[in-house]
Amino acid sequence: MSVQPLLIHLVFHAQSETARVLARHIHRQLNEDVVVPGLRVPTVFCPFGADGRPPESLRLEIAAHSFVVPLADDELCVDDDWCRFVADVWEACHSSENGKHRCVPMQLTKNAWPLDDRLSEVNFGRAFALPDEASRNTWVTRRVVIELCRFLRGLAATDDTSRAPIEIFLSHAKADLGVDPKVAQQFIDYPKPDQPVDAWVDSGEIETGSKFSDAIRAGVERTSLLAIVTDNYSSREWCREEIMLAKEHQRPIVVVDALMTHEVRSFPFLENVPRLRWNLNVSACVDLLLKETLRHLHTRAMLESSKQLGDTIFLRPPEPATLLGISPATNILYPDPPLSARELKRLSKSGVTFSTPLERSAQNRSLDGKLIALSMSESSDIARWGMDELHQTQTMLELSRHLLIRGASLAYGGHLGEPGYTRKLFELVRSHNSLDGVEPFQRTVNHYGWPLPALSTAQRAELRQVSTIIPIARPADLDESLHPDLVAAIPAFFPGNKSPEHRYAWCRGMTEMRAFQADRSRSQVVARIVLGGTFEKTVKVAPDGAVKESWYSSRMPGVLEEVLLSIKAGQPVFLIGAFGGVAKMVIDLLQGKGHPAASWAVQSKAPFASETRELYATRGQEWWYYENEPRITGLTVDDSRSIVEFLGDAWKPNGERSWETSLNPLPKLQNQELFETVDLARMVELIQVGLTSLN
Repeated sequence: MSVQPLLIHLVFHAQSETARVLARHIHRQLNEDVVVPGLRVPTVFCPFGADGRPPESLRLEIAAHSFVVPLADDELCVDDDWCRFVADVWEACHSSENGKHRCVPMQLTKNAWPLDDRLSEVNFGRAFALPDEASRNTWVTRRVVIELCRFLRGLAATDDTSRAPIEIFLSHAKADLGVDPKVAQQFIDYPKPDQPVDAWVDSGEIETGSKFSDAIRAGVERTSLLAIVTDNYSSREWCREEIMLAKEHQRPIVVVDALMTHEVRSFPFLENVPRLRWNLNVSACVDLLLKETLRHLHTRAMLESSKQLGDTIFLRPPEPATLLGISPATNILYPDPPLSARELKRLSKSGVTFSTPLERSAQNRSLDGKLIALSMSESSDIARWGMDELHQTQTMLELSRHLLIRGASLAYGGHLGEPGYTRKLFELVRSHNSLDGVEPFQRTVNHYGWPLPALSTAQRAELRQVSTIIPIARPADLDESLHPDLVAAIPAFFPGNKSPEHRYAWCRGMTEMRAFQADRSRSQVVARIVLGGTFEKTVKVAPDGAVKESWYSSRMPGVLEEVLLSIKAGQPVFLIGAFGGVAKMVIDLLQGKGHPAASWAVQSKAPFASETRELYATRGQEWWYYENEPRITGLTVDDSRSIVEFLGDAWKPNGERSWETSLNPLPKLQNQELFETVDLARMVELIQVGLTSLN
């Protein structure tokens, strides 16, 4: 079993909203920077108990290398349990074999050090000295990037902390020194004692008596290159040589475009790298180079883990300049996204072949023709499990991409009008299908249940190229005699909590849609993947401070009903537990652990819950009982067992082969791994194994 090469753990107190905001900022900077495409460094937040207590330990071994960043503030400082936990984590990292894990604490407030006597000699990043939140967030992110570079380059945590993790080679035209606007000089003067970044300037760094060309070559080979492109730059022979050397040795490169008027001939080797327009902000340029350095280091680790015999790794997309000297019949493995078909057609004249990890996945079209239902929605308790909506949305989209690229079609049910996962999924399909020379994704399928409001003409036109809408008719037992709003045609929108009759109508409509999806003979859905899901009241605070409370409108949490109906119909179900929610509730019930929300005491608090149950009884509709739920006369039971008993039976051995369950084709141990892993690649791998074994 492979494990992800690197995982960032951002640790903060459960009650600290300030630290949570900073953690979200760090995650975005390591995963969503549009200027550094391909920078995807996985992060998780620290899990905690229902009472806000820290976990017994941090799961460092879930990655080959764990990098832990405690965000220490006053909330954490005054909580002895959390202080001990941070000290335990630091000791575990510090004593890890060969320094495979690292802990880098950040001090967000003046008193948040040392937390514990064991940390009295540990250097915390002094973020509290920054004047405001924005500058603090920028400083902390920069230090995290710097320390990650140090860590990935194999520098021991015991090294002198003043030692720079990277050296910046300032590639500039000497004719520009001392001449306005003196851009190069600003970079030469930039490094400060509190910034562990060194600038390597050839004229000052070459020892007397050394050979100039050898010193330049040695400098470029070990540094990250910042090219300050002025009007003079491309006409200087040594500037061009520095760029070519950096390309040959696959060094990180960032171009600062400081042209004042024009250049007679632009240098072609300057392309295919991040470029920033000079705007008098030295820090922004250095930060970009730091991130590009981190991308190089992390990308190499990722590509090495998927390297095959005959591969040569490129850390940026191939280009004519970097293919010179590469022997034909070589395969270049480079990071996603793939180049366009037109680019590859021209590059293929070199005789070299090219692939990315995602393209290799696409060669395995083992899911062609399979329609897979997705039960993916926000999770009630996601923070408890060390995750955030940022992680969940990213995982849902990447999982969808991998399924689509293997030939599957995706089915889901529900409203299409709200921003969120479905809209991002549509954009994923659109952007992929607009690429040249790629196998297009199949259109998604939306089972649009009554009484969801009718789509406008504009909405249907927008969705036509990416989704097939299959409307599910009003259940046969509903009509206007129950309430005038319940017309057979798709009605005008009405809320499910308007009255018991409206709630009952929503319950019946959503059950009909989910039963349709679970019935393969009608929907052609072959399996269901479950991630997240709300299981009780949802409380959200709007930007203006207004508090909004809402409940689901179905007879039970919607994702839970989808799971029950799928299992009952024999439709395989794959449960991802990393994000909590209904998926984790079902996992706990499968394994006999129980769950506080799986009770009528909790679920009866939903609007008109008892009255809706009475309507089910008087109208002879089937009902699922929670454990210890009082029975009522006349209610038709959907299954003789309670929900808890039903799910417990689904996890018992299926037949004589004790490692099988009736949940899905995966062996029990692999299901348990899927229940726990936070590694997206492993989630995809396990689900792929299960899906390919289906008929």
